[in-house]
Amino acid sequence: MTTKATARGDARERILLAAETLIARHGVDGVSVRAINAAAGVSPGILHYHFGGLDAVVEALLDRHMRPLIAARAAELEALQQRPAITIRDIVAILVLPLARKIIAEQDDGIRYIRLLARLHGDREPHIARIVGEAASAPANFLPVLLARALPEIPPDMLAWRVVAASNALLHTLATLNDGLPEGDAAQQQARQWQRVEGLIDFLCGGFAAKPESASPLAQARR
Repeated sequence: MTTKATARGDARERILLAAETLIARHGVDGVSVRAINAAAGVSPGILHYHFGGLDAVVEALLDRHMRPLIAARAAELEALQQRPAITIRDIVAILVLPLARKIIAEQDDGIRYIRLLARLHGDREPHIARIVGEAASAPANFLPVLLARALPEIPPDMLAWRVVAASNALLHTLATLNDGLPEGDAAQQQARQWQRVEGLIDFLCGGFAAKPESASPLAQARR
């Protein structure tokens, strides 16, 4: 027999799943509380009953997925900080692998979450940016120091900008990790997914480590 507590928990889970799917597809601005309630198959007002509003739904989704990943990533970055020598690949692997493991372990559920995260990361609404920024603050504290150690020849302001570019590339590329994969059994699919992940790590390492070219055609064109 279904108890009231079970029914309440089930409604909450359905709201979170519906919100995750809709926000990943349309962004926070493109989704209403009414649409989430309808997609979850619950009565109007149920989302407000459980969460109080859309911001709290976003925070609940981050609590469920992002904060555990960020905590693990921050611990790995802190451990890396204690090593006498580090490479840019050491750093990039820590940024990429927790998200890649989630996708490969959870498949569709993992992809849906990464798509949500990519949407939230690109959201310029101040309150959403604040929520995401607070959730991601721990590893952000370690990154500048580690990047400066691995790439002392790159100016700090340029490294900071490359973090922004790399974050966008990382999330949006992982969100399409399964797109266009040839058919195969589970082992073959995982091997192909990991090949793509390694390729992404290679790409990001190259972007971080690229030498600034003051004599490049673009630099000359600005003169």
